[in-house]
Amino acid sequence: MKRIGRTRAERILLTLYLAALALLPWSWFPPFPWLHEHAQWSDPLIAASVAVWAVERRLAGGRFKLRPAHVAMGLYLAAATLSLLVAAPDKRAGSLKLLGMLELVLLAALTSDLASRPGVLRLITRVVAATSLAAAAAAALGIVLFYVGAETRLIGTYGDLTPSRWYARAQAGLYHPNLLASYCIFAAAVVARGRRELPPWLRRVAPAALWVAVLLTFSRAILGFGLAAMVRGAVTGKGRALTAIYAAASLAVVIALSTWNLSFDPSRPFAATITSDVPPSRWQTMTSAARTLAVNPIWGSGPGTVPGWYRDTPYDAHCTPLNIAATLGLPALAAFIAIFAALWQGRSRPTDLAIWGGLAGLALDALASDIEDYRHLWVLSGLADADSAGAKK
Repeated sequence: MKRIGRTRAERILLTLYLAALALLPWSWFPPFPWLHEHAQWSDPLIAASVAVWAVERRLAGGRFKLRPAHVAMGLYLAAATLSLLVAAPDKRAGSLKLLGMLELVLLAALTSDLASRPGVLRLITRVVAATSLAAAAAAALGIVLFYVGAETRLIGTYGDLTPSRWYARAQAGLYHPNLLASYCIFAAAVVARGRRELPPWLRRVAPAALWVAVLLTFSRAILGFGLAAMVRGAVTGKGRALTAIYAAASLAVVIALSTWNLSFDPSRPFAATITSDVPPSRWQTMTSAARTLAVNPIWGSGPGTVPGWYRDTPYDAHCTPLNIAATLGLPALAAFIAIFAALWQGRSRPTDLAIWGGLAGLALDALASDIEDYRHLWVLSGLADADSAGAKK
């Protein structure tokens, strides 16, 4: 393979960016003192990458080409800014939230630019595959330590599931099992997208490790992981029909679990019961967030606020479209949806099933989680944008 010549600035940029990518599934480890409990070491690396990117682009004399998805991202930030000015009760907290949103949008743009360059997609694929293996190993280690009686942060909370001494939910280096499962959807998409760039052993081991990791989370996102896998394999009419049936069934399950109070212990699956005396936690957070949206549908409650309630505790809506609308307002939700509509409209033909399978899996997961702040969602969006850029060449 011909060696690709890179400038010094580009080499520094790639080093910082790939390091940030490697740290995506590691939030609480290594520990990082920051202003927000969910901040991690990838954040300063992303900031440094963006700074070097700006310098590198200026030195190279090139301009970043705006596409419809970038305009939608700008409108998303503009709507959030107006929400901050009009509705946010705490301007400092709202400003920090807006800064985090800017980081995510820039991460998507940076990913798009880098992934469009020769040889970079190969590096991205290898880094994601390697760090995914480490995350899966951490998840498995957490389960082993659980069974020998050792408590570690590799294991997360039970959430709506019934606690038991017979099973645990892995979260590895992240702060919640659901987040680990969501990351697995992203990682599987990236590995599938660039599988030809991987050594044969890693091509086989990485997908299997991600299946193990996502199953150890015992989360709803397993349905999204399965949907993404089915979309990737839907190359025939029969495959597409089966995928549509699976998607409809998974959607029904997600809605049912958000509506019914299911008492479920994975170690005793046949002892599951449904009770109606107390509404499930997601129903409470979603309905309370809907009331917040009804009070101020244009600007929401403001960035940095929590729109829902669970019992007497402020909670996010646990439904991405509703959470965005209740927090930032309906214009922000429209802009957020427009980002992915623009990416879909500009996609390459034939459609890259790996990328869009991953986005479909994340979309299903978004109905029961608040994924708009997940860094890996914006990385995958950047890869979809790079695919769109390649389709126009």
